[in-house]
Amino acid sequence: MQPYPDRWPNLASLLMVSMMGAAVLTLLPLWVGGLSDQGNFTESQVGWLAAADVIGIFASSASALFWVRQLPWRPVTLAGLALFLGGNLLSLDTDSFTLLMLFRILAGLGCGAAYAVALAGLGDHRRPPLAFGLMVTAQVTFGTLGFFAVPRIMELWQVNGFFHYLNGWLVATLVACTLAFPVSGRESRAAGPAILTLLHRRSLLVFATTVVYYCGVSAVWAYLERIGVDMGLDGARVGDLLGIGFALSGLGSLATPLASRALGRPAALVNTFAVQVATLALLMGQADVNAFLLYAATSIVFQFFWSFTIPLLMDQFNRVDDTGRFIVLCASAFKVGEILGPPLAASAIQPWGYAGVLWLGIGCMVLALAMALVTEGWQPSTQAAPVPGTP
Repeated sequence: MQPYPDRWPNLASLLMVSMMGAAVLTLLPLWVGGLSDQGNFTESQVGWLAAADVIGIFASSASALFWVRQLPWRPVTLAGLALFLGGNLLSLDTDSFTLLMLFRILAGLGCGAAYAVALAGLGDHRRPPLAFGLMVTAQVTFGTLGFFAVPRIMELWQVNGFFHYLNGWLVATLVACTLAFPVSGRESRAAGPAILTLLHRRSLLVFATTVVYYCGVSAVWAYLERIGVDMGLDGARVGDLLGIGFALSGLGSLATPLASRALGRPAALVNTFAVQVATLALLMGQADVNAFLLYAATSIVFQFFWSFTIPLLMDQFNRVDDTGRFIVLCASAFKVGEILGPPLAASAIQPWGYAGVLWLGIGCMVLALAMALVTEGWQPSTQAAPVPGTP
């Protein structure tokens, strides 16, 4: 077995790590819903707890720009996953806001380190858009199962059930990474001033685009379950609809390479953002439509095109750098947006209700589309280097 991401056992371990890297965001509506139902925290505290993991993930994944091509990948990944697992265990039965914030940030630090390595490995793949599409599909599989399983687990163990579900997958991921994990396929380079050469106007715009997009997505996603309940739907029924939407959204990430090749990246970006904005606008007109049908259609379509968008944005990271380092900041961009989104959404609920959350999402998506199209107007200077030893 060659130690490169193109080999299926190694690719599978990378996909499992990337799946866990987005685990908390994937199930964020259930995490927020569980905290809200528990009643131990204020709306503002719930918003910050929703962002706590992301704070840790951002800190460790951002630092990966300096070490991801220097340190051995397997030990770093195993240590990160173990720290994630430990943070989940410490979070069990914790009803102190301060302690729970600290434990979730600790879990995020471990999660972010492992996630950064996985992104670098997927960027080394011979066909990065395919690898990133498979990554989203793996995350969708995790979420689909979670939206059906976690609400029922939480009926038995309340919020602790959320951590039990995460820990079961983390144990399986630790086993997979122990058995098969790739090494870096790019030449190791010094992390000194050369890092600064990666931070030019095109790369900074790509980073900012993803931050803005994920600010809007995470704001809506954090409260999408609450929006369904506010429309008069049963919580379990809402969870089932979100699970169905997640299952179908896997087709979105798989369709991205085909659609971007047929339409071109700019047209694919315009279409996916337009549909997402339309779904959020429709949710604000809920009074004149059957609530169940409206929520089912909009939540499913929103998730499909969210998954469709991610590989397009990730490919922009890969196209502005040929050293294989800048891609790790994709995770940091996701997390900055996720840090900002839920607290901003929580602050918008008091004066405007859930309509404020939807308007926040629309504004972020319109701005992100404009930024992404500017990036597409620039010609990439280089393409990602091929992985040694691959066909």
